[in-house]
Amino acid sequence: MTYSTTADTSTMSAECAVAQRPEHEGLHRGCRLTEDIPLPGGAGIVLVPRCTCPCHPRNKVKA
Repeated sequence: MTYSTTADTSTMSAECAVAQRPEHEGLHRGCRLTEDIPLPGGAGIVLVPRCTCPCHPRNKVKA
């Protein structure tokens, strides 16, 4: 899988952000931020947002 080296990594997990670099693609498997983590009792407030990397099935771009 090939990803753009100009992608905005600010909303990605640390693993997926580093995996954007050549020879580090395998780090995508280490990402565990596939779902939003809500603030307990926070009425829908997100404590930790999910990773926005296109490597996750939920983030796949439909052509």
